[in-house]
Amino acid sequence: MAKVAQAESVFLEKARELVPKLWERAPETEKIRRIPEATMKELKEAGLISMLRPKQYGGYETNMRTYTDVIVEISKGCASTGWILALCSIRELMVAESFSEKAHQEIFGSGEDVVFAGVYEPRKCIARKVNGGYLIEEGYWGFCSGSLHASWGYFGMAIVDEEGKLVDQALMTVPFDEMEILDDWHTLGLRGTGSNSVKMHNVFIPDHRVVSFDEALNGNFQSTHLRDIPLYNTALFPALILSLGLPGLGVVKAALSFFQEFLPNKRAAHIGVEYLKDSPSLHVQLAEAALKIDSAEMHYYRVADELDKWAESGEYMDRPARVKALGDIGFANQLCKEALDILMLASGSGFAYDGHPLQRIFRDFWTLYSHRSLSPSITKENYGRILSGLQSNAMRY
Repeated sequence: MAKVAQAESVFLEKARELVPKLWERAPETEKIRRIPEATMKELKEAGLISMLRPKQYGGYETNMRTYTDVIVEISKGCASTGWILALCSIRELMVAESFSEKAHQEIFGSGEDVVFAGVYEPRKCIARKVNGGYLIEEGYWGFCSGSLHASWGYFGMAIVDEEGKLVDQALMTVPFDEMEILDDWHTLGLRGTGSNSVKMHNVFIPDHRVVSFDEALNGNFQSTHLRDIPLYNTALFPALILSLGLPGLGVVKAALSFFQEFLPNKRAAHIGVEYLKDSPSLHVQLAEAALKIDSAEMHYYRVADELDKWAESGEYMDRPARVKALGDIGFANQLCKEALDILMLASGSGFAYDGHPLQRIFRDFWTLYSHRSLSPSITKENYGRILSGLQSNAMRY
């Protein structure tokens, strides 16, 4: 156990070492609308992208607690980098769990550098069953974070019968050189993520690289060769949604640190004190923001710990627990938003200038916060239904 804890702390320390560089590069990252190659190289060399990859394929097989530590820390330096690391590395877990040994050998067997990107809900996907697999006649997926760095993709598609009725939701994995990447990522925030849309046209996907999404969501994974490794029993959907929320926690932590750094010399106006740090009203605001961030952190880490606990038990996380986890995530996202609102109002209007770090933080967080899967309203409503003895409206939970 001590060796495991020591290994986990090594990943966190590597993440901390990168934060000053990421903070310095954040304006460039935003300007070029992608993660700089120097940053990607550092993330790979530190083993952070492959921290959830199976050891037999060159990864580190950590756990969701370590993953959470690293994503929050990296996001303090740059929200876009934290977002890309969160999604590219969570795909390692999803591909490891969902697909068979045959698919894994195809992906990792060449020894080439592997980075995953993908989107599980298509905007459009016309697929038909053919001998030995599926032909994607036309496919389009938006918001494909990591597409500019990916070697393999992880995408959702609908399986329909001859009458066009939905039979199953499927997941497929495909080499990225069979995709077309569109240059359409011009956004309010998270500009550096390069979350471009991607397209497929007449791409053949063999059967061994297609699995049922519904089966995977319920823990019926095809990775039979990894069943004895607790990490690969992690509940898929809460883990994915956790990956979307964690960068927001890192971002608001960065906002709090930035605010505190400049507070001692910040002059006040119209509140009876010369310096803002002496204002009683500011003291209340700052304490409330910090406590909301602390509370959000507790909710996020509770999810990570619950995911690890269930995975280690050998029992797949049951549906009520999964809905509860998503309720925690949505509520944590809400708390982060409330904390950032307080800090932005307390900071004055200087953030209105382009180039001000708080403006970038604000734009990045709001882009993240608006993700439907992180919606405080939706996640709380579904948890409330469970508490009321009803079924969640979101059947994929």
